Amino acid sequence: MKSILKAAITLILGAGVYGFAQAAAEYRPDYCAIDHDHRSHNASYYDYYDEDKYYRAGPYRSNSRGRYNNRYNDGYGRGSRYDRRRPRSRVVNRETYNTRYRARIKLVEEIYWTRSGRQQLVCSVLVRGPEAGYVPHRRLKRIAHRDCSPRARIQYL
Repeated sequence: MKSILKAAITLILGAGVYGFAQAAAEYRPDYCAIDHDHRSHNASYYDYYDEDKYYRAGPYRSNSRGRYNNRYNDGYGRGSRYDRRRPRSRVVNRETYNTRYRARIKLVEEIYWTRSGRQQLVCSVLVRGPEAGYVPHRRLKRIAHRDCSPRARIQYL
């Protein structure tokens, strides 16, 4: 009796798996009547439907550098609105301090332009060298408070 029950359950499960495999094999993306490149919502759309004017051979929306390729972009991911040719920052003050370790403390004061067009003064204090971990943080704070502008935001790197 148990063997007949096991055989029936196996037969039912096998039929279910077979039906699921058939349904998956017959999958076809929905037809889209909108005038655009259909690979944006299904990468294999043109395998099932006719090619249109947006069809291109090769990967979807990429160029040789692997960046997003769009005629409205300048090639770096920003549109023409951000195509102002001003620098992103300007160094105002740069100093280097020796330490008793094999490391140097560098102080760089820069003006950054924010996305809203404001200017932000940032003073960066960083330690570079093989023994940078031995330089005490208190020394960095003293140098920053002594040599950075009073209105600058201080960051320790």
